[in-house]
Amino acid sequence: MTSGFAPRAAVPAPSADAVPWPTALPRASEHALAGLGALCLKAFLVAQFFSLTRLFFSQHLGDGVTFYASQAGLLSVAFLFPALLTYGLGAGNPFGTLVPPARLWVFGVLALSVCLFLYGWLGQGYRITAAAHDLCPYLVIVSAVVLGSIPRAWEDTDRVVIALFLVGLVLSAVGMTDMTQVVSEDFAEDRAGISIVAYRMQGALAFWPLLFLTARRRRPGTAFLIFAGVFFVLAQQILFQKRSPSVRVLLYVLVFLVVLPRLTTRREEEASKAHRVGSLFAVAAVLALLVSLTVAPWLFEGQAAGLLQRLSGKAYSGGAAGMLTWENERFFEAGMFFRTLEPQEFVFGRGFGGYFVPDTPGWGVWLEDASVVGRRQLHVGGLMPFFKGGLALALVYYAGLALALWRGRLSLREPLAAAAFFVVLMHAVFLLQEGWFTMSLSYDLVVVGLCMGHLLSFERDADRRRRAPPPAFPAWPDRLTA
Repeated sequence: MTSGFAPRAAVPAPSADAVPWPTALPRASEHALAGLGALCLKAFLVAQFFSLTRLFFSQHLGDGVTFYASQAGLLSVAFLFPALLTYGLGAGNPFGTLVPPARLWVFGVLALSVCLFLYGWLGQGYRITAAAHDLCPYLVIVSAVVLGSIPRAWEDTDRVVIALFLVGLVLSAVGMTDMTQVVSEDFAEDRAGISIVAYRMQGALAFWPLLFLTARRRRPGTAFLIFAGVFFVLAQQILFQKRSPSVRVLLYVLVFLVVLPRLTTRREEEASKAHRVGSLFAVAAVLALLVSLTVAPWLFEGQAAGLLQRLSGKAYSGGAAGMLTWENERFFEAGMFFRTLEPQEFVFGRGFGGYFVPDTPGWGVWLEDASVVGRRQLHVGGLMPFFKGGLALALVYYAGLALALWRGRLSLREPLAAAAFFVVLMHAVFLLQEGWFTMSLSYDLVVVGLCMGHLLSFERDADRRRRAPPPAFPAWPDRLTA
């Protein structure tokens, strides 16, 4: 029986004149330390869930909830530090099992983040809360990368992630009932769904890609609930007429049904098990279709037609290709940002808490601390490191992302590594269209960080050396395999 920590090396008997060193912690203390780390990590995830769903609770319990939930989302980042300390002690290194280049990357991102926080707060005079909101996403990502390299962290968060995902589905389903209050049958294609609370709490379901790609290794009941959740997320994107997220969900379905089975040998994926998973997925798909066509069918048909019209690019002079040009509102916003740059900002950015003032009326929001109409975020998430930290932060951050993908492509035979690889790859591709680096997407930050950490662990090197038998699934699905 082990504590779950890294095995301890044998301690030789001391000689008579040897200076005594402190003995290893008792086993009970190891368990207590491990429990503390797991408790802090779970507390962080629960607090983030409360923050991500705060509008739902404020709608049903009163506006006073919003303040406490927002503070919980920001302050709970502090839970990550004792979690990192205890998990690091268990792994024998504060950087977990990260390979040396990844450890250097973690140090580089942390150092730059702290410098940009101080530069924005003390150098540029931005409000400290604004600078802190830009700092926290990087702290979350880096912490998740370190934790993702430690198998024990995956195991400890398994059940709580499943539970929070299911609760998020229930809350989101209740929130989606507001759709019929903002969209009428006479104007079924009206894109008014983005005004309801459920639209603003989609981040609470952000674990779905990783859960989906690992569903084959789970119990049938759990896998079915995950499949149902995936179709619920797809239905949300259709009802909200979201172009990129809809395409992203369909790409994940393609990866799950076509790509992952080809990466798994017959010994790993028996025919009976594959048939069972396929049957569960098909049943979930049929039920999702029946629900969408029986519960307000006019709503689903109208919103689907509106989404197809948006995908066709009729609003752009260049058609669908216009979505990839400056006609796209997201790229137009990025163009306004680039027009405000000073030469030195290409190197070091605006600092954390920084903003830009759009040169086109109708863009931006009122920033009370700066007394201007501006924007602190870009919808093109891939530009956010450059926005806040210039080429210095952008090059360092994306070097780590590229390293994770480069190493991940060599470990695709290991199930969790394959799932992690495609999560990180999808994230990298859709940074061109979707926002990022904000605490309103904290679960997205955690998911990508955990996956990067798994790919950047030196244990993946050991897995590749052990060609026979195939490497076991290290954490989440092991506990739930039928």
